[in-house]
Amino acid sequence: MTLESSRFAAFVESVAALRGETDPGRIEAWQERLAWSFDDIAALEAALPSAAPLVAPPGPRVGEPLLRLPVPSWTRDGITTVAGDVRSGASRATTIAESALETARGWRHANIFTALDADDVMAQAEAIDAQVARRGNPGPLAGVPIAIKDLMPVRGYHMTGGTLAREPKLQDRDAPLVARLRDAGAVIFGVTNLHEIAYGVTSANPHFGTVGNPVYPGRVPGGSSGGSGAAVAAGIVPVAIGSDTGGSIRIPAACCGIVGFKPSYGAVDTTDVLPLAWSLDHIGPLSRTVDDAAATFEVLANLPEGSTGGLPARPPSFVFLRGMFSEHIEAGVARRMGELESGWHAAGAHITAAAPEAMRLALGAQFVTIGAEAAAANADIIHALPGKLGDDVRLRLEIARCYLASSYVQAQRIRREVRTALIEALGDADVLVTPTLPCVPPPVGQAILSVDGRALPAAAMLTRFTGPFNMTGLPALSIPCGFDMDGLPISVQIVGRPGEDARVLSVGRWVERLLMASNASSANDEFA
Repeated sequence: MTLESSRFAAFVESVAALRGETDPGRIEAWQERLAWSFDDIAALEAALPSAAPLVAPPGPRVGEPLLRLPVPSWTRDGITTVAGDVRSGASRATTIAESALETARGWRHANIFTALDADDVMAQAEAIDAQVARRGNPGPLAGVPIAIKDLMPVRGYHMTGGTLAREPKLQDRDAPLVARLRDAGAVIFGVTNLHEIAYGVTSANPHFGTVGNPVYPGRVPGGSSGGSGAAVAAGIVPVAIGSDTGGSIRIPAACCGIVGFKPSYGAVDTTDVLPLAWSLDHIGPLSRTVDDAAATFEVLANLPEGSTGGLPARPPSFVFLRGMFSEHIEAGVARRMGELESGWHAAGAHITAAAPEAMRLALGAQFVTIGAEAAAANADIIHALPGKLGDDVRLRLEIARCYLASSYVQAQRIRREVRTALIEALGDADVLVTPTLPCVPPPVGQAILSVDGRALPAAAMLTRFTGPFNMTGLPALSIPCGFDMDGLPISVQIVGRPGEDARVLSVGRWVERLLMASNASSANDEFA
């Protein structure tokens, strides 16, 4: 043991004494987990930031093998088409709801929902059909089933946050964001399973069951919004709502091969949503397409219908981030990113690259910020009922009490520097580009991944490329973009300036259509 690590161990022991922890096993677990991030924290402490602290970024300017089941055709039509057909009477909301419920029954083994009230779903759908029959307009999401992550109040459902450490409360009203969806004509379709209190990336929930990956059996579905991602990937609903504090929308999207959009910080109201880390929490959609994500975001953010626009008028300009974003990534991911860069250039896009050095401090700043705020948000549980938490979440909350106040303030100063560095790297370009994940979805239960001969914690690997955009508040969109040699999914992440959500979505449409055209061409070549 080095002198530094010896002092580190002694420090943890001192904190344990301060907190009244006497179990040697718990103290050893704290030391082991903190050791994974020791280098990041040490780099954070040694940094000399020039920026003032930034507590919250500015607001925007505007398992087991699973049985595979067919995806209902209506979920592929796009929610604008589905809603239009319901409004015109060409389709009935009740027919769509019945189809979604039947599909959900077929996926009960995947632990996708913590609760789903079929009678409530059908009652909502019947009310929409009745409104159409009276020549009323239910709204832009008429009859579209949308599932909600179980940490947002939904009228008539108990909100659990995925934990038994708090008494579930029956909700008598919707969170504002849920009310907006309901007012737009959406059918609120149950509450989805998640990693306990939204603090993890595997959605292996010890209380409600491990969420299964419907498309890639035996691989993690991602988290913490794993149930939301699985609900879309399974074809139960075309859209589900998730939260994202370190990547919890984009990680499940990438693991399940669907689209996930984390808007700018503050673009979607988080009132009444169970917090994990106040200055990092974002709310956004998971969907099958960018168009569906955009249409849902417009409702969530209370924007005019169609305000996120369409395709860009010209091929976009991209800045590919290098440095830490090109290190310790699997060969298949690196190869695919190179193919995207070449393909987009050939399609007329302007491509440059940047490697902001400040990004190397982002991991430590994110780690300390999310831990400190999560420990504060869940202080009642840690104090009174730690034994009711799953082991992994309990450990994360306990070790967060080892952080110094000075480390938290240092992290906020680093946040401002990282945000400035990213905006400077973007320059006059439209968006930044990174892989969403440095690896394909890992096998269920695999805690350590080996990349380039280096053993890395799976949880830290899955958040490496997503977390920096929570701490800086930039909008980030994950789009499935291909597969590795084993047929496992790879996704690309499109990132924009704070408040430029519409531009990110517009560029995302361009990327998605180019990928679709490329896939169609490949299929034609294969069967020619």
